[in-house]
Amino acid sequence: MIWPFSKRTLPGLDDAGNRRRAALIHQTFDLKQALTDMRWCVVDTETGGLDAQSDPLLSIGAISIEHRCIALDHSLEVGLAQAQSTAASNILIHGIGGSEQRAGQPPHEALLSWQEFARDTPRVAFHAAFDQTVLQRAEREYLGLSIAAPWFDAAVVAPLLFPDAAPHCRHLDDWLNRFGIAVYARHGALADAYATAELWLVLLEAARREKIATAHQLRNLLRARRWLSAN
Repeated sequence: MIWPFSKRTLPGLDDAGNRRRAALIHQTFDLKQALTDMRWCVVDTETGGLDAQSDPLLSIGAISIEHRCIALDHSLEVGLAQAQSTAASNILIHGIGGSEQRAGQPPHEALLSWQEFARDTPRVAFHAAFDQTVLQRAEREYLGLSIAAPWFDAAVVAPLLFPDAAPHCRHLDDWLNRFGIAVYARHGALADAYATAELWLVLLEAARREKIATAHQLRNLLRARRWLSAN
């Protein structure tokens, strides 16, 4: 379900932007398709710090997985224009320089492009709670939308399907090394989304071997795991 907060005026949205925003309100998410045949949107964000509730969103990188293949010709990389650049120590982490930050797209434009790319597709990320919080906060602020899309955390699914590897794999690089996945780059939004997509393909194949047939079944399994961990 998507809740539009339409009473608040959203500066920056012209008539075309409002039409694009309105089209996003009617998304639905079908988790009962065959797990390996459905489309997945794998996403990563770069931010101005580690506080998902307050630090600025700098860039979004997203990759599409369709029918168990990464769609190399279907990706998204957008930067959000910043009024002022982040601290030099932060720039050393994400590599997005001050001039590049200030030259990004208007935030509402970048977020509309992100939502149109993701559309009615489950989102996947590594440590997904961070990316989900950052994106949903920005969507509320700049688009006045709260989009209840289903999210899957590769950092949670991987230990569930490969419990023997879990004690030795905490970070994305650990899991990539575990499965011999070589990636062309790391620590940029699109590069990290691509690396996570490579890992997600491995996890989808493992889920198939475990007779997990749909995203709905996978989500129920994850919920059961959290319940067992809490008791």
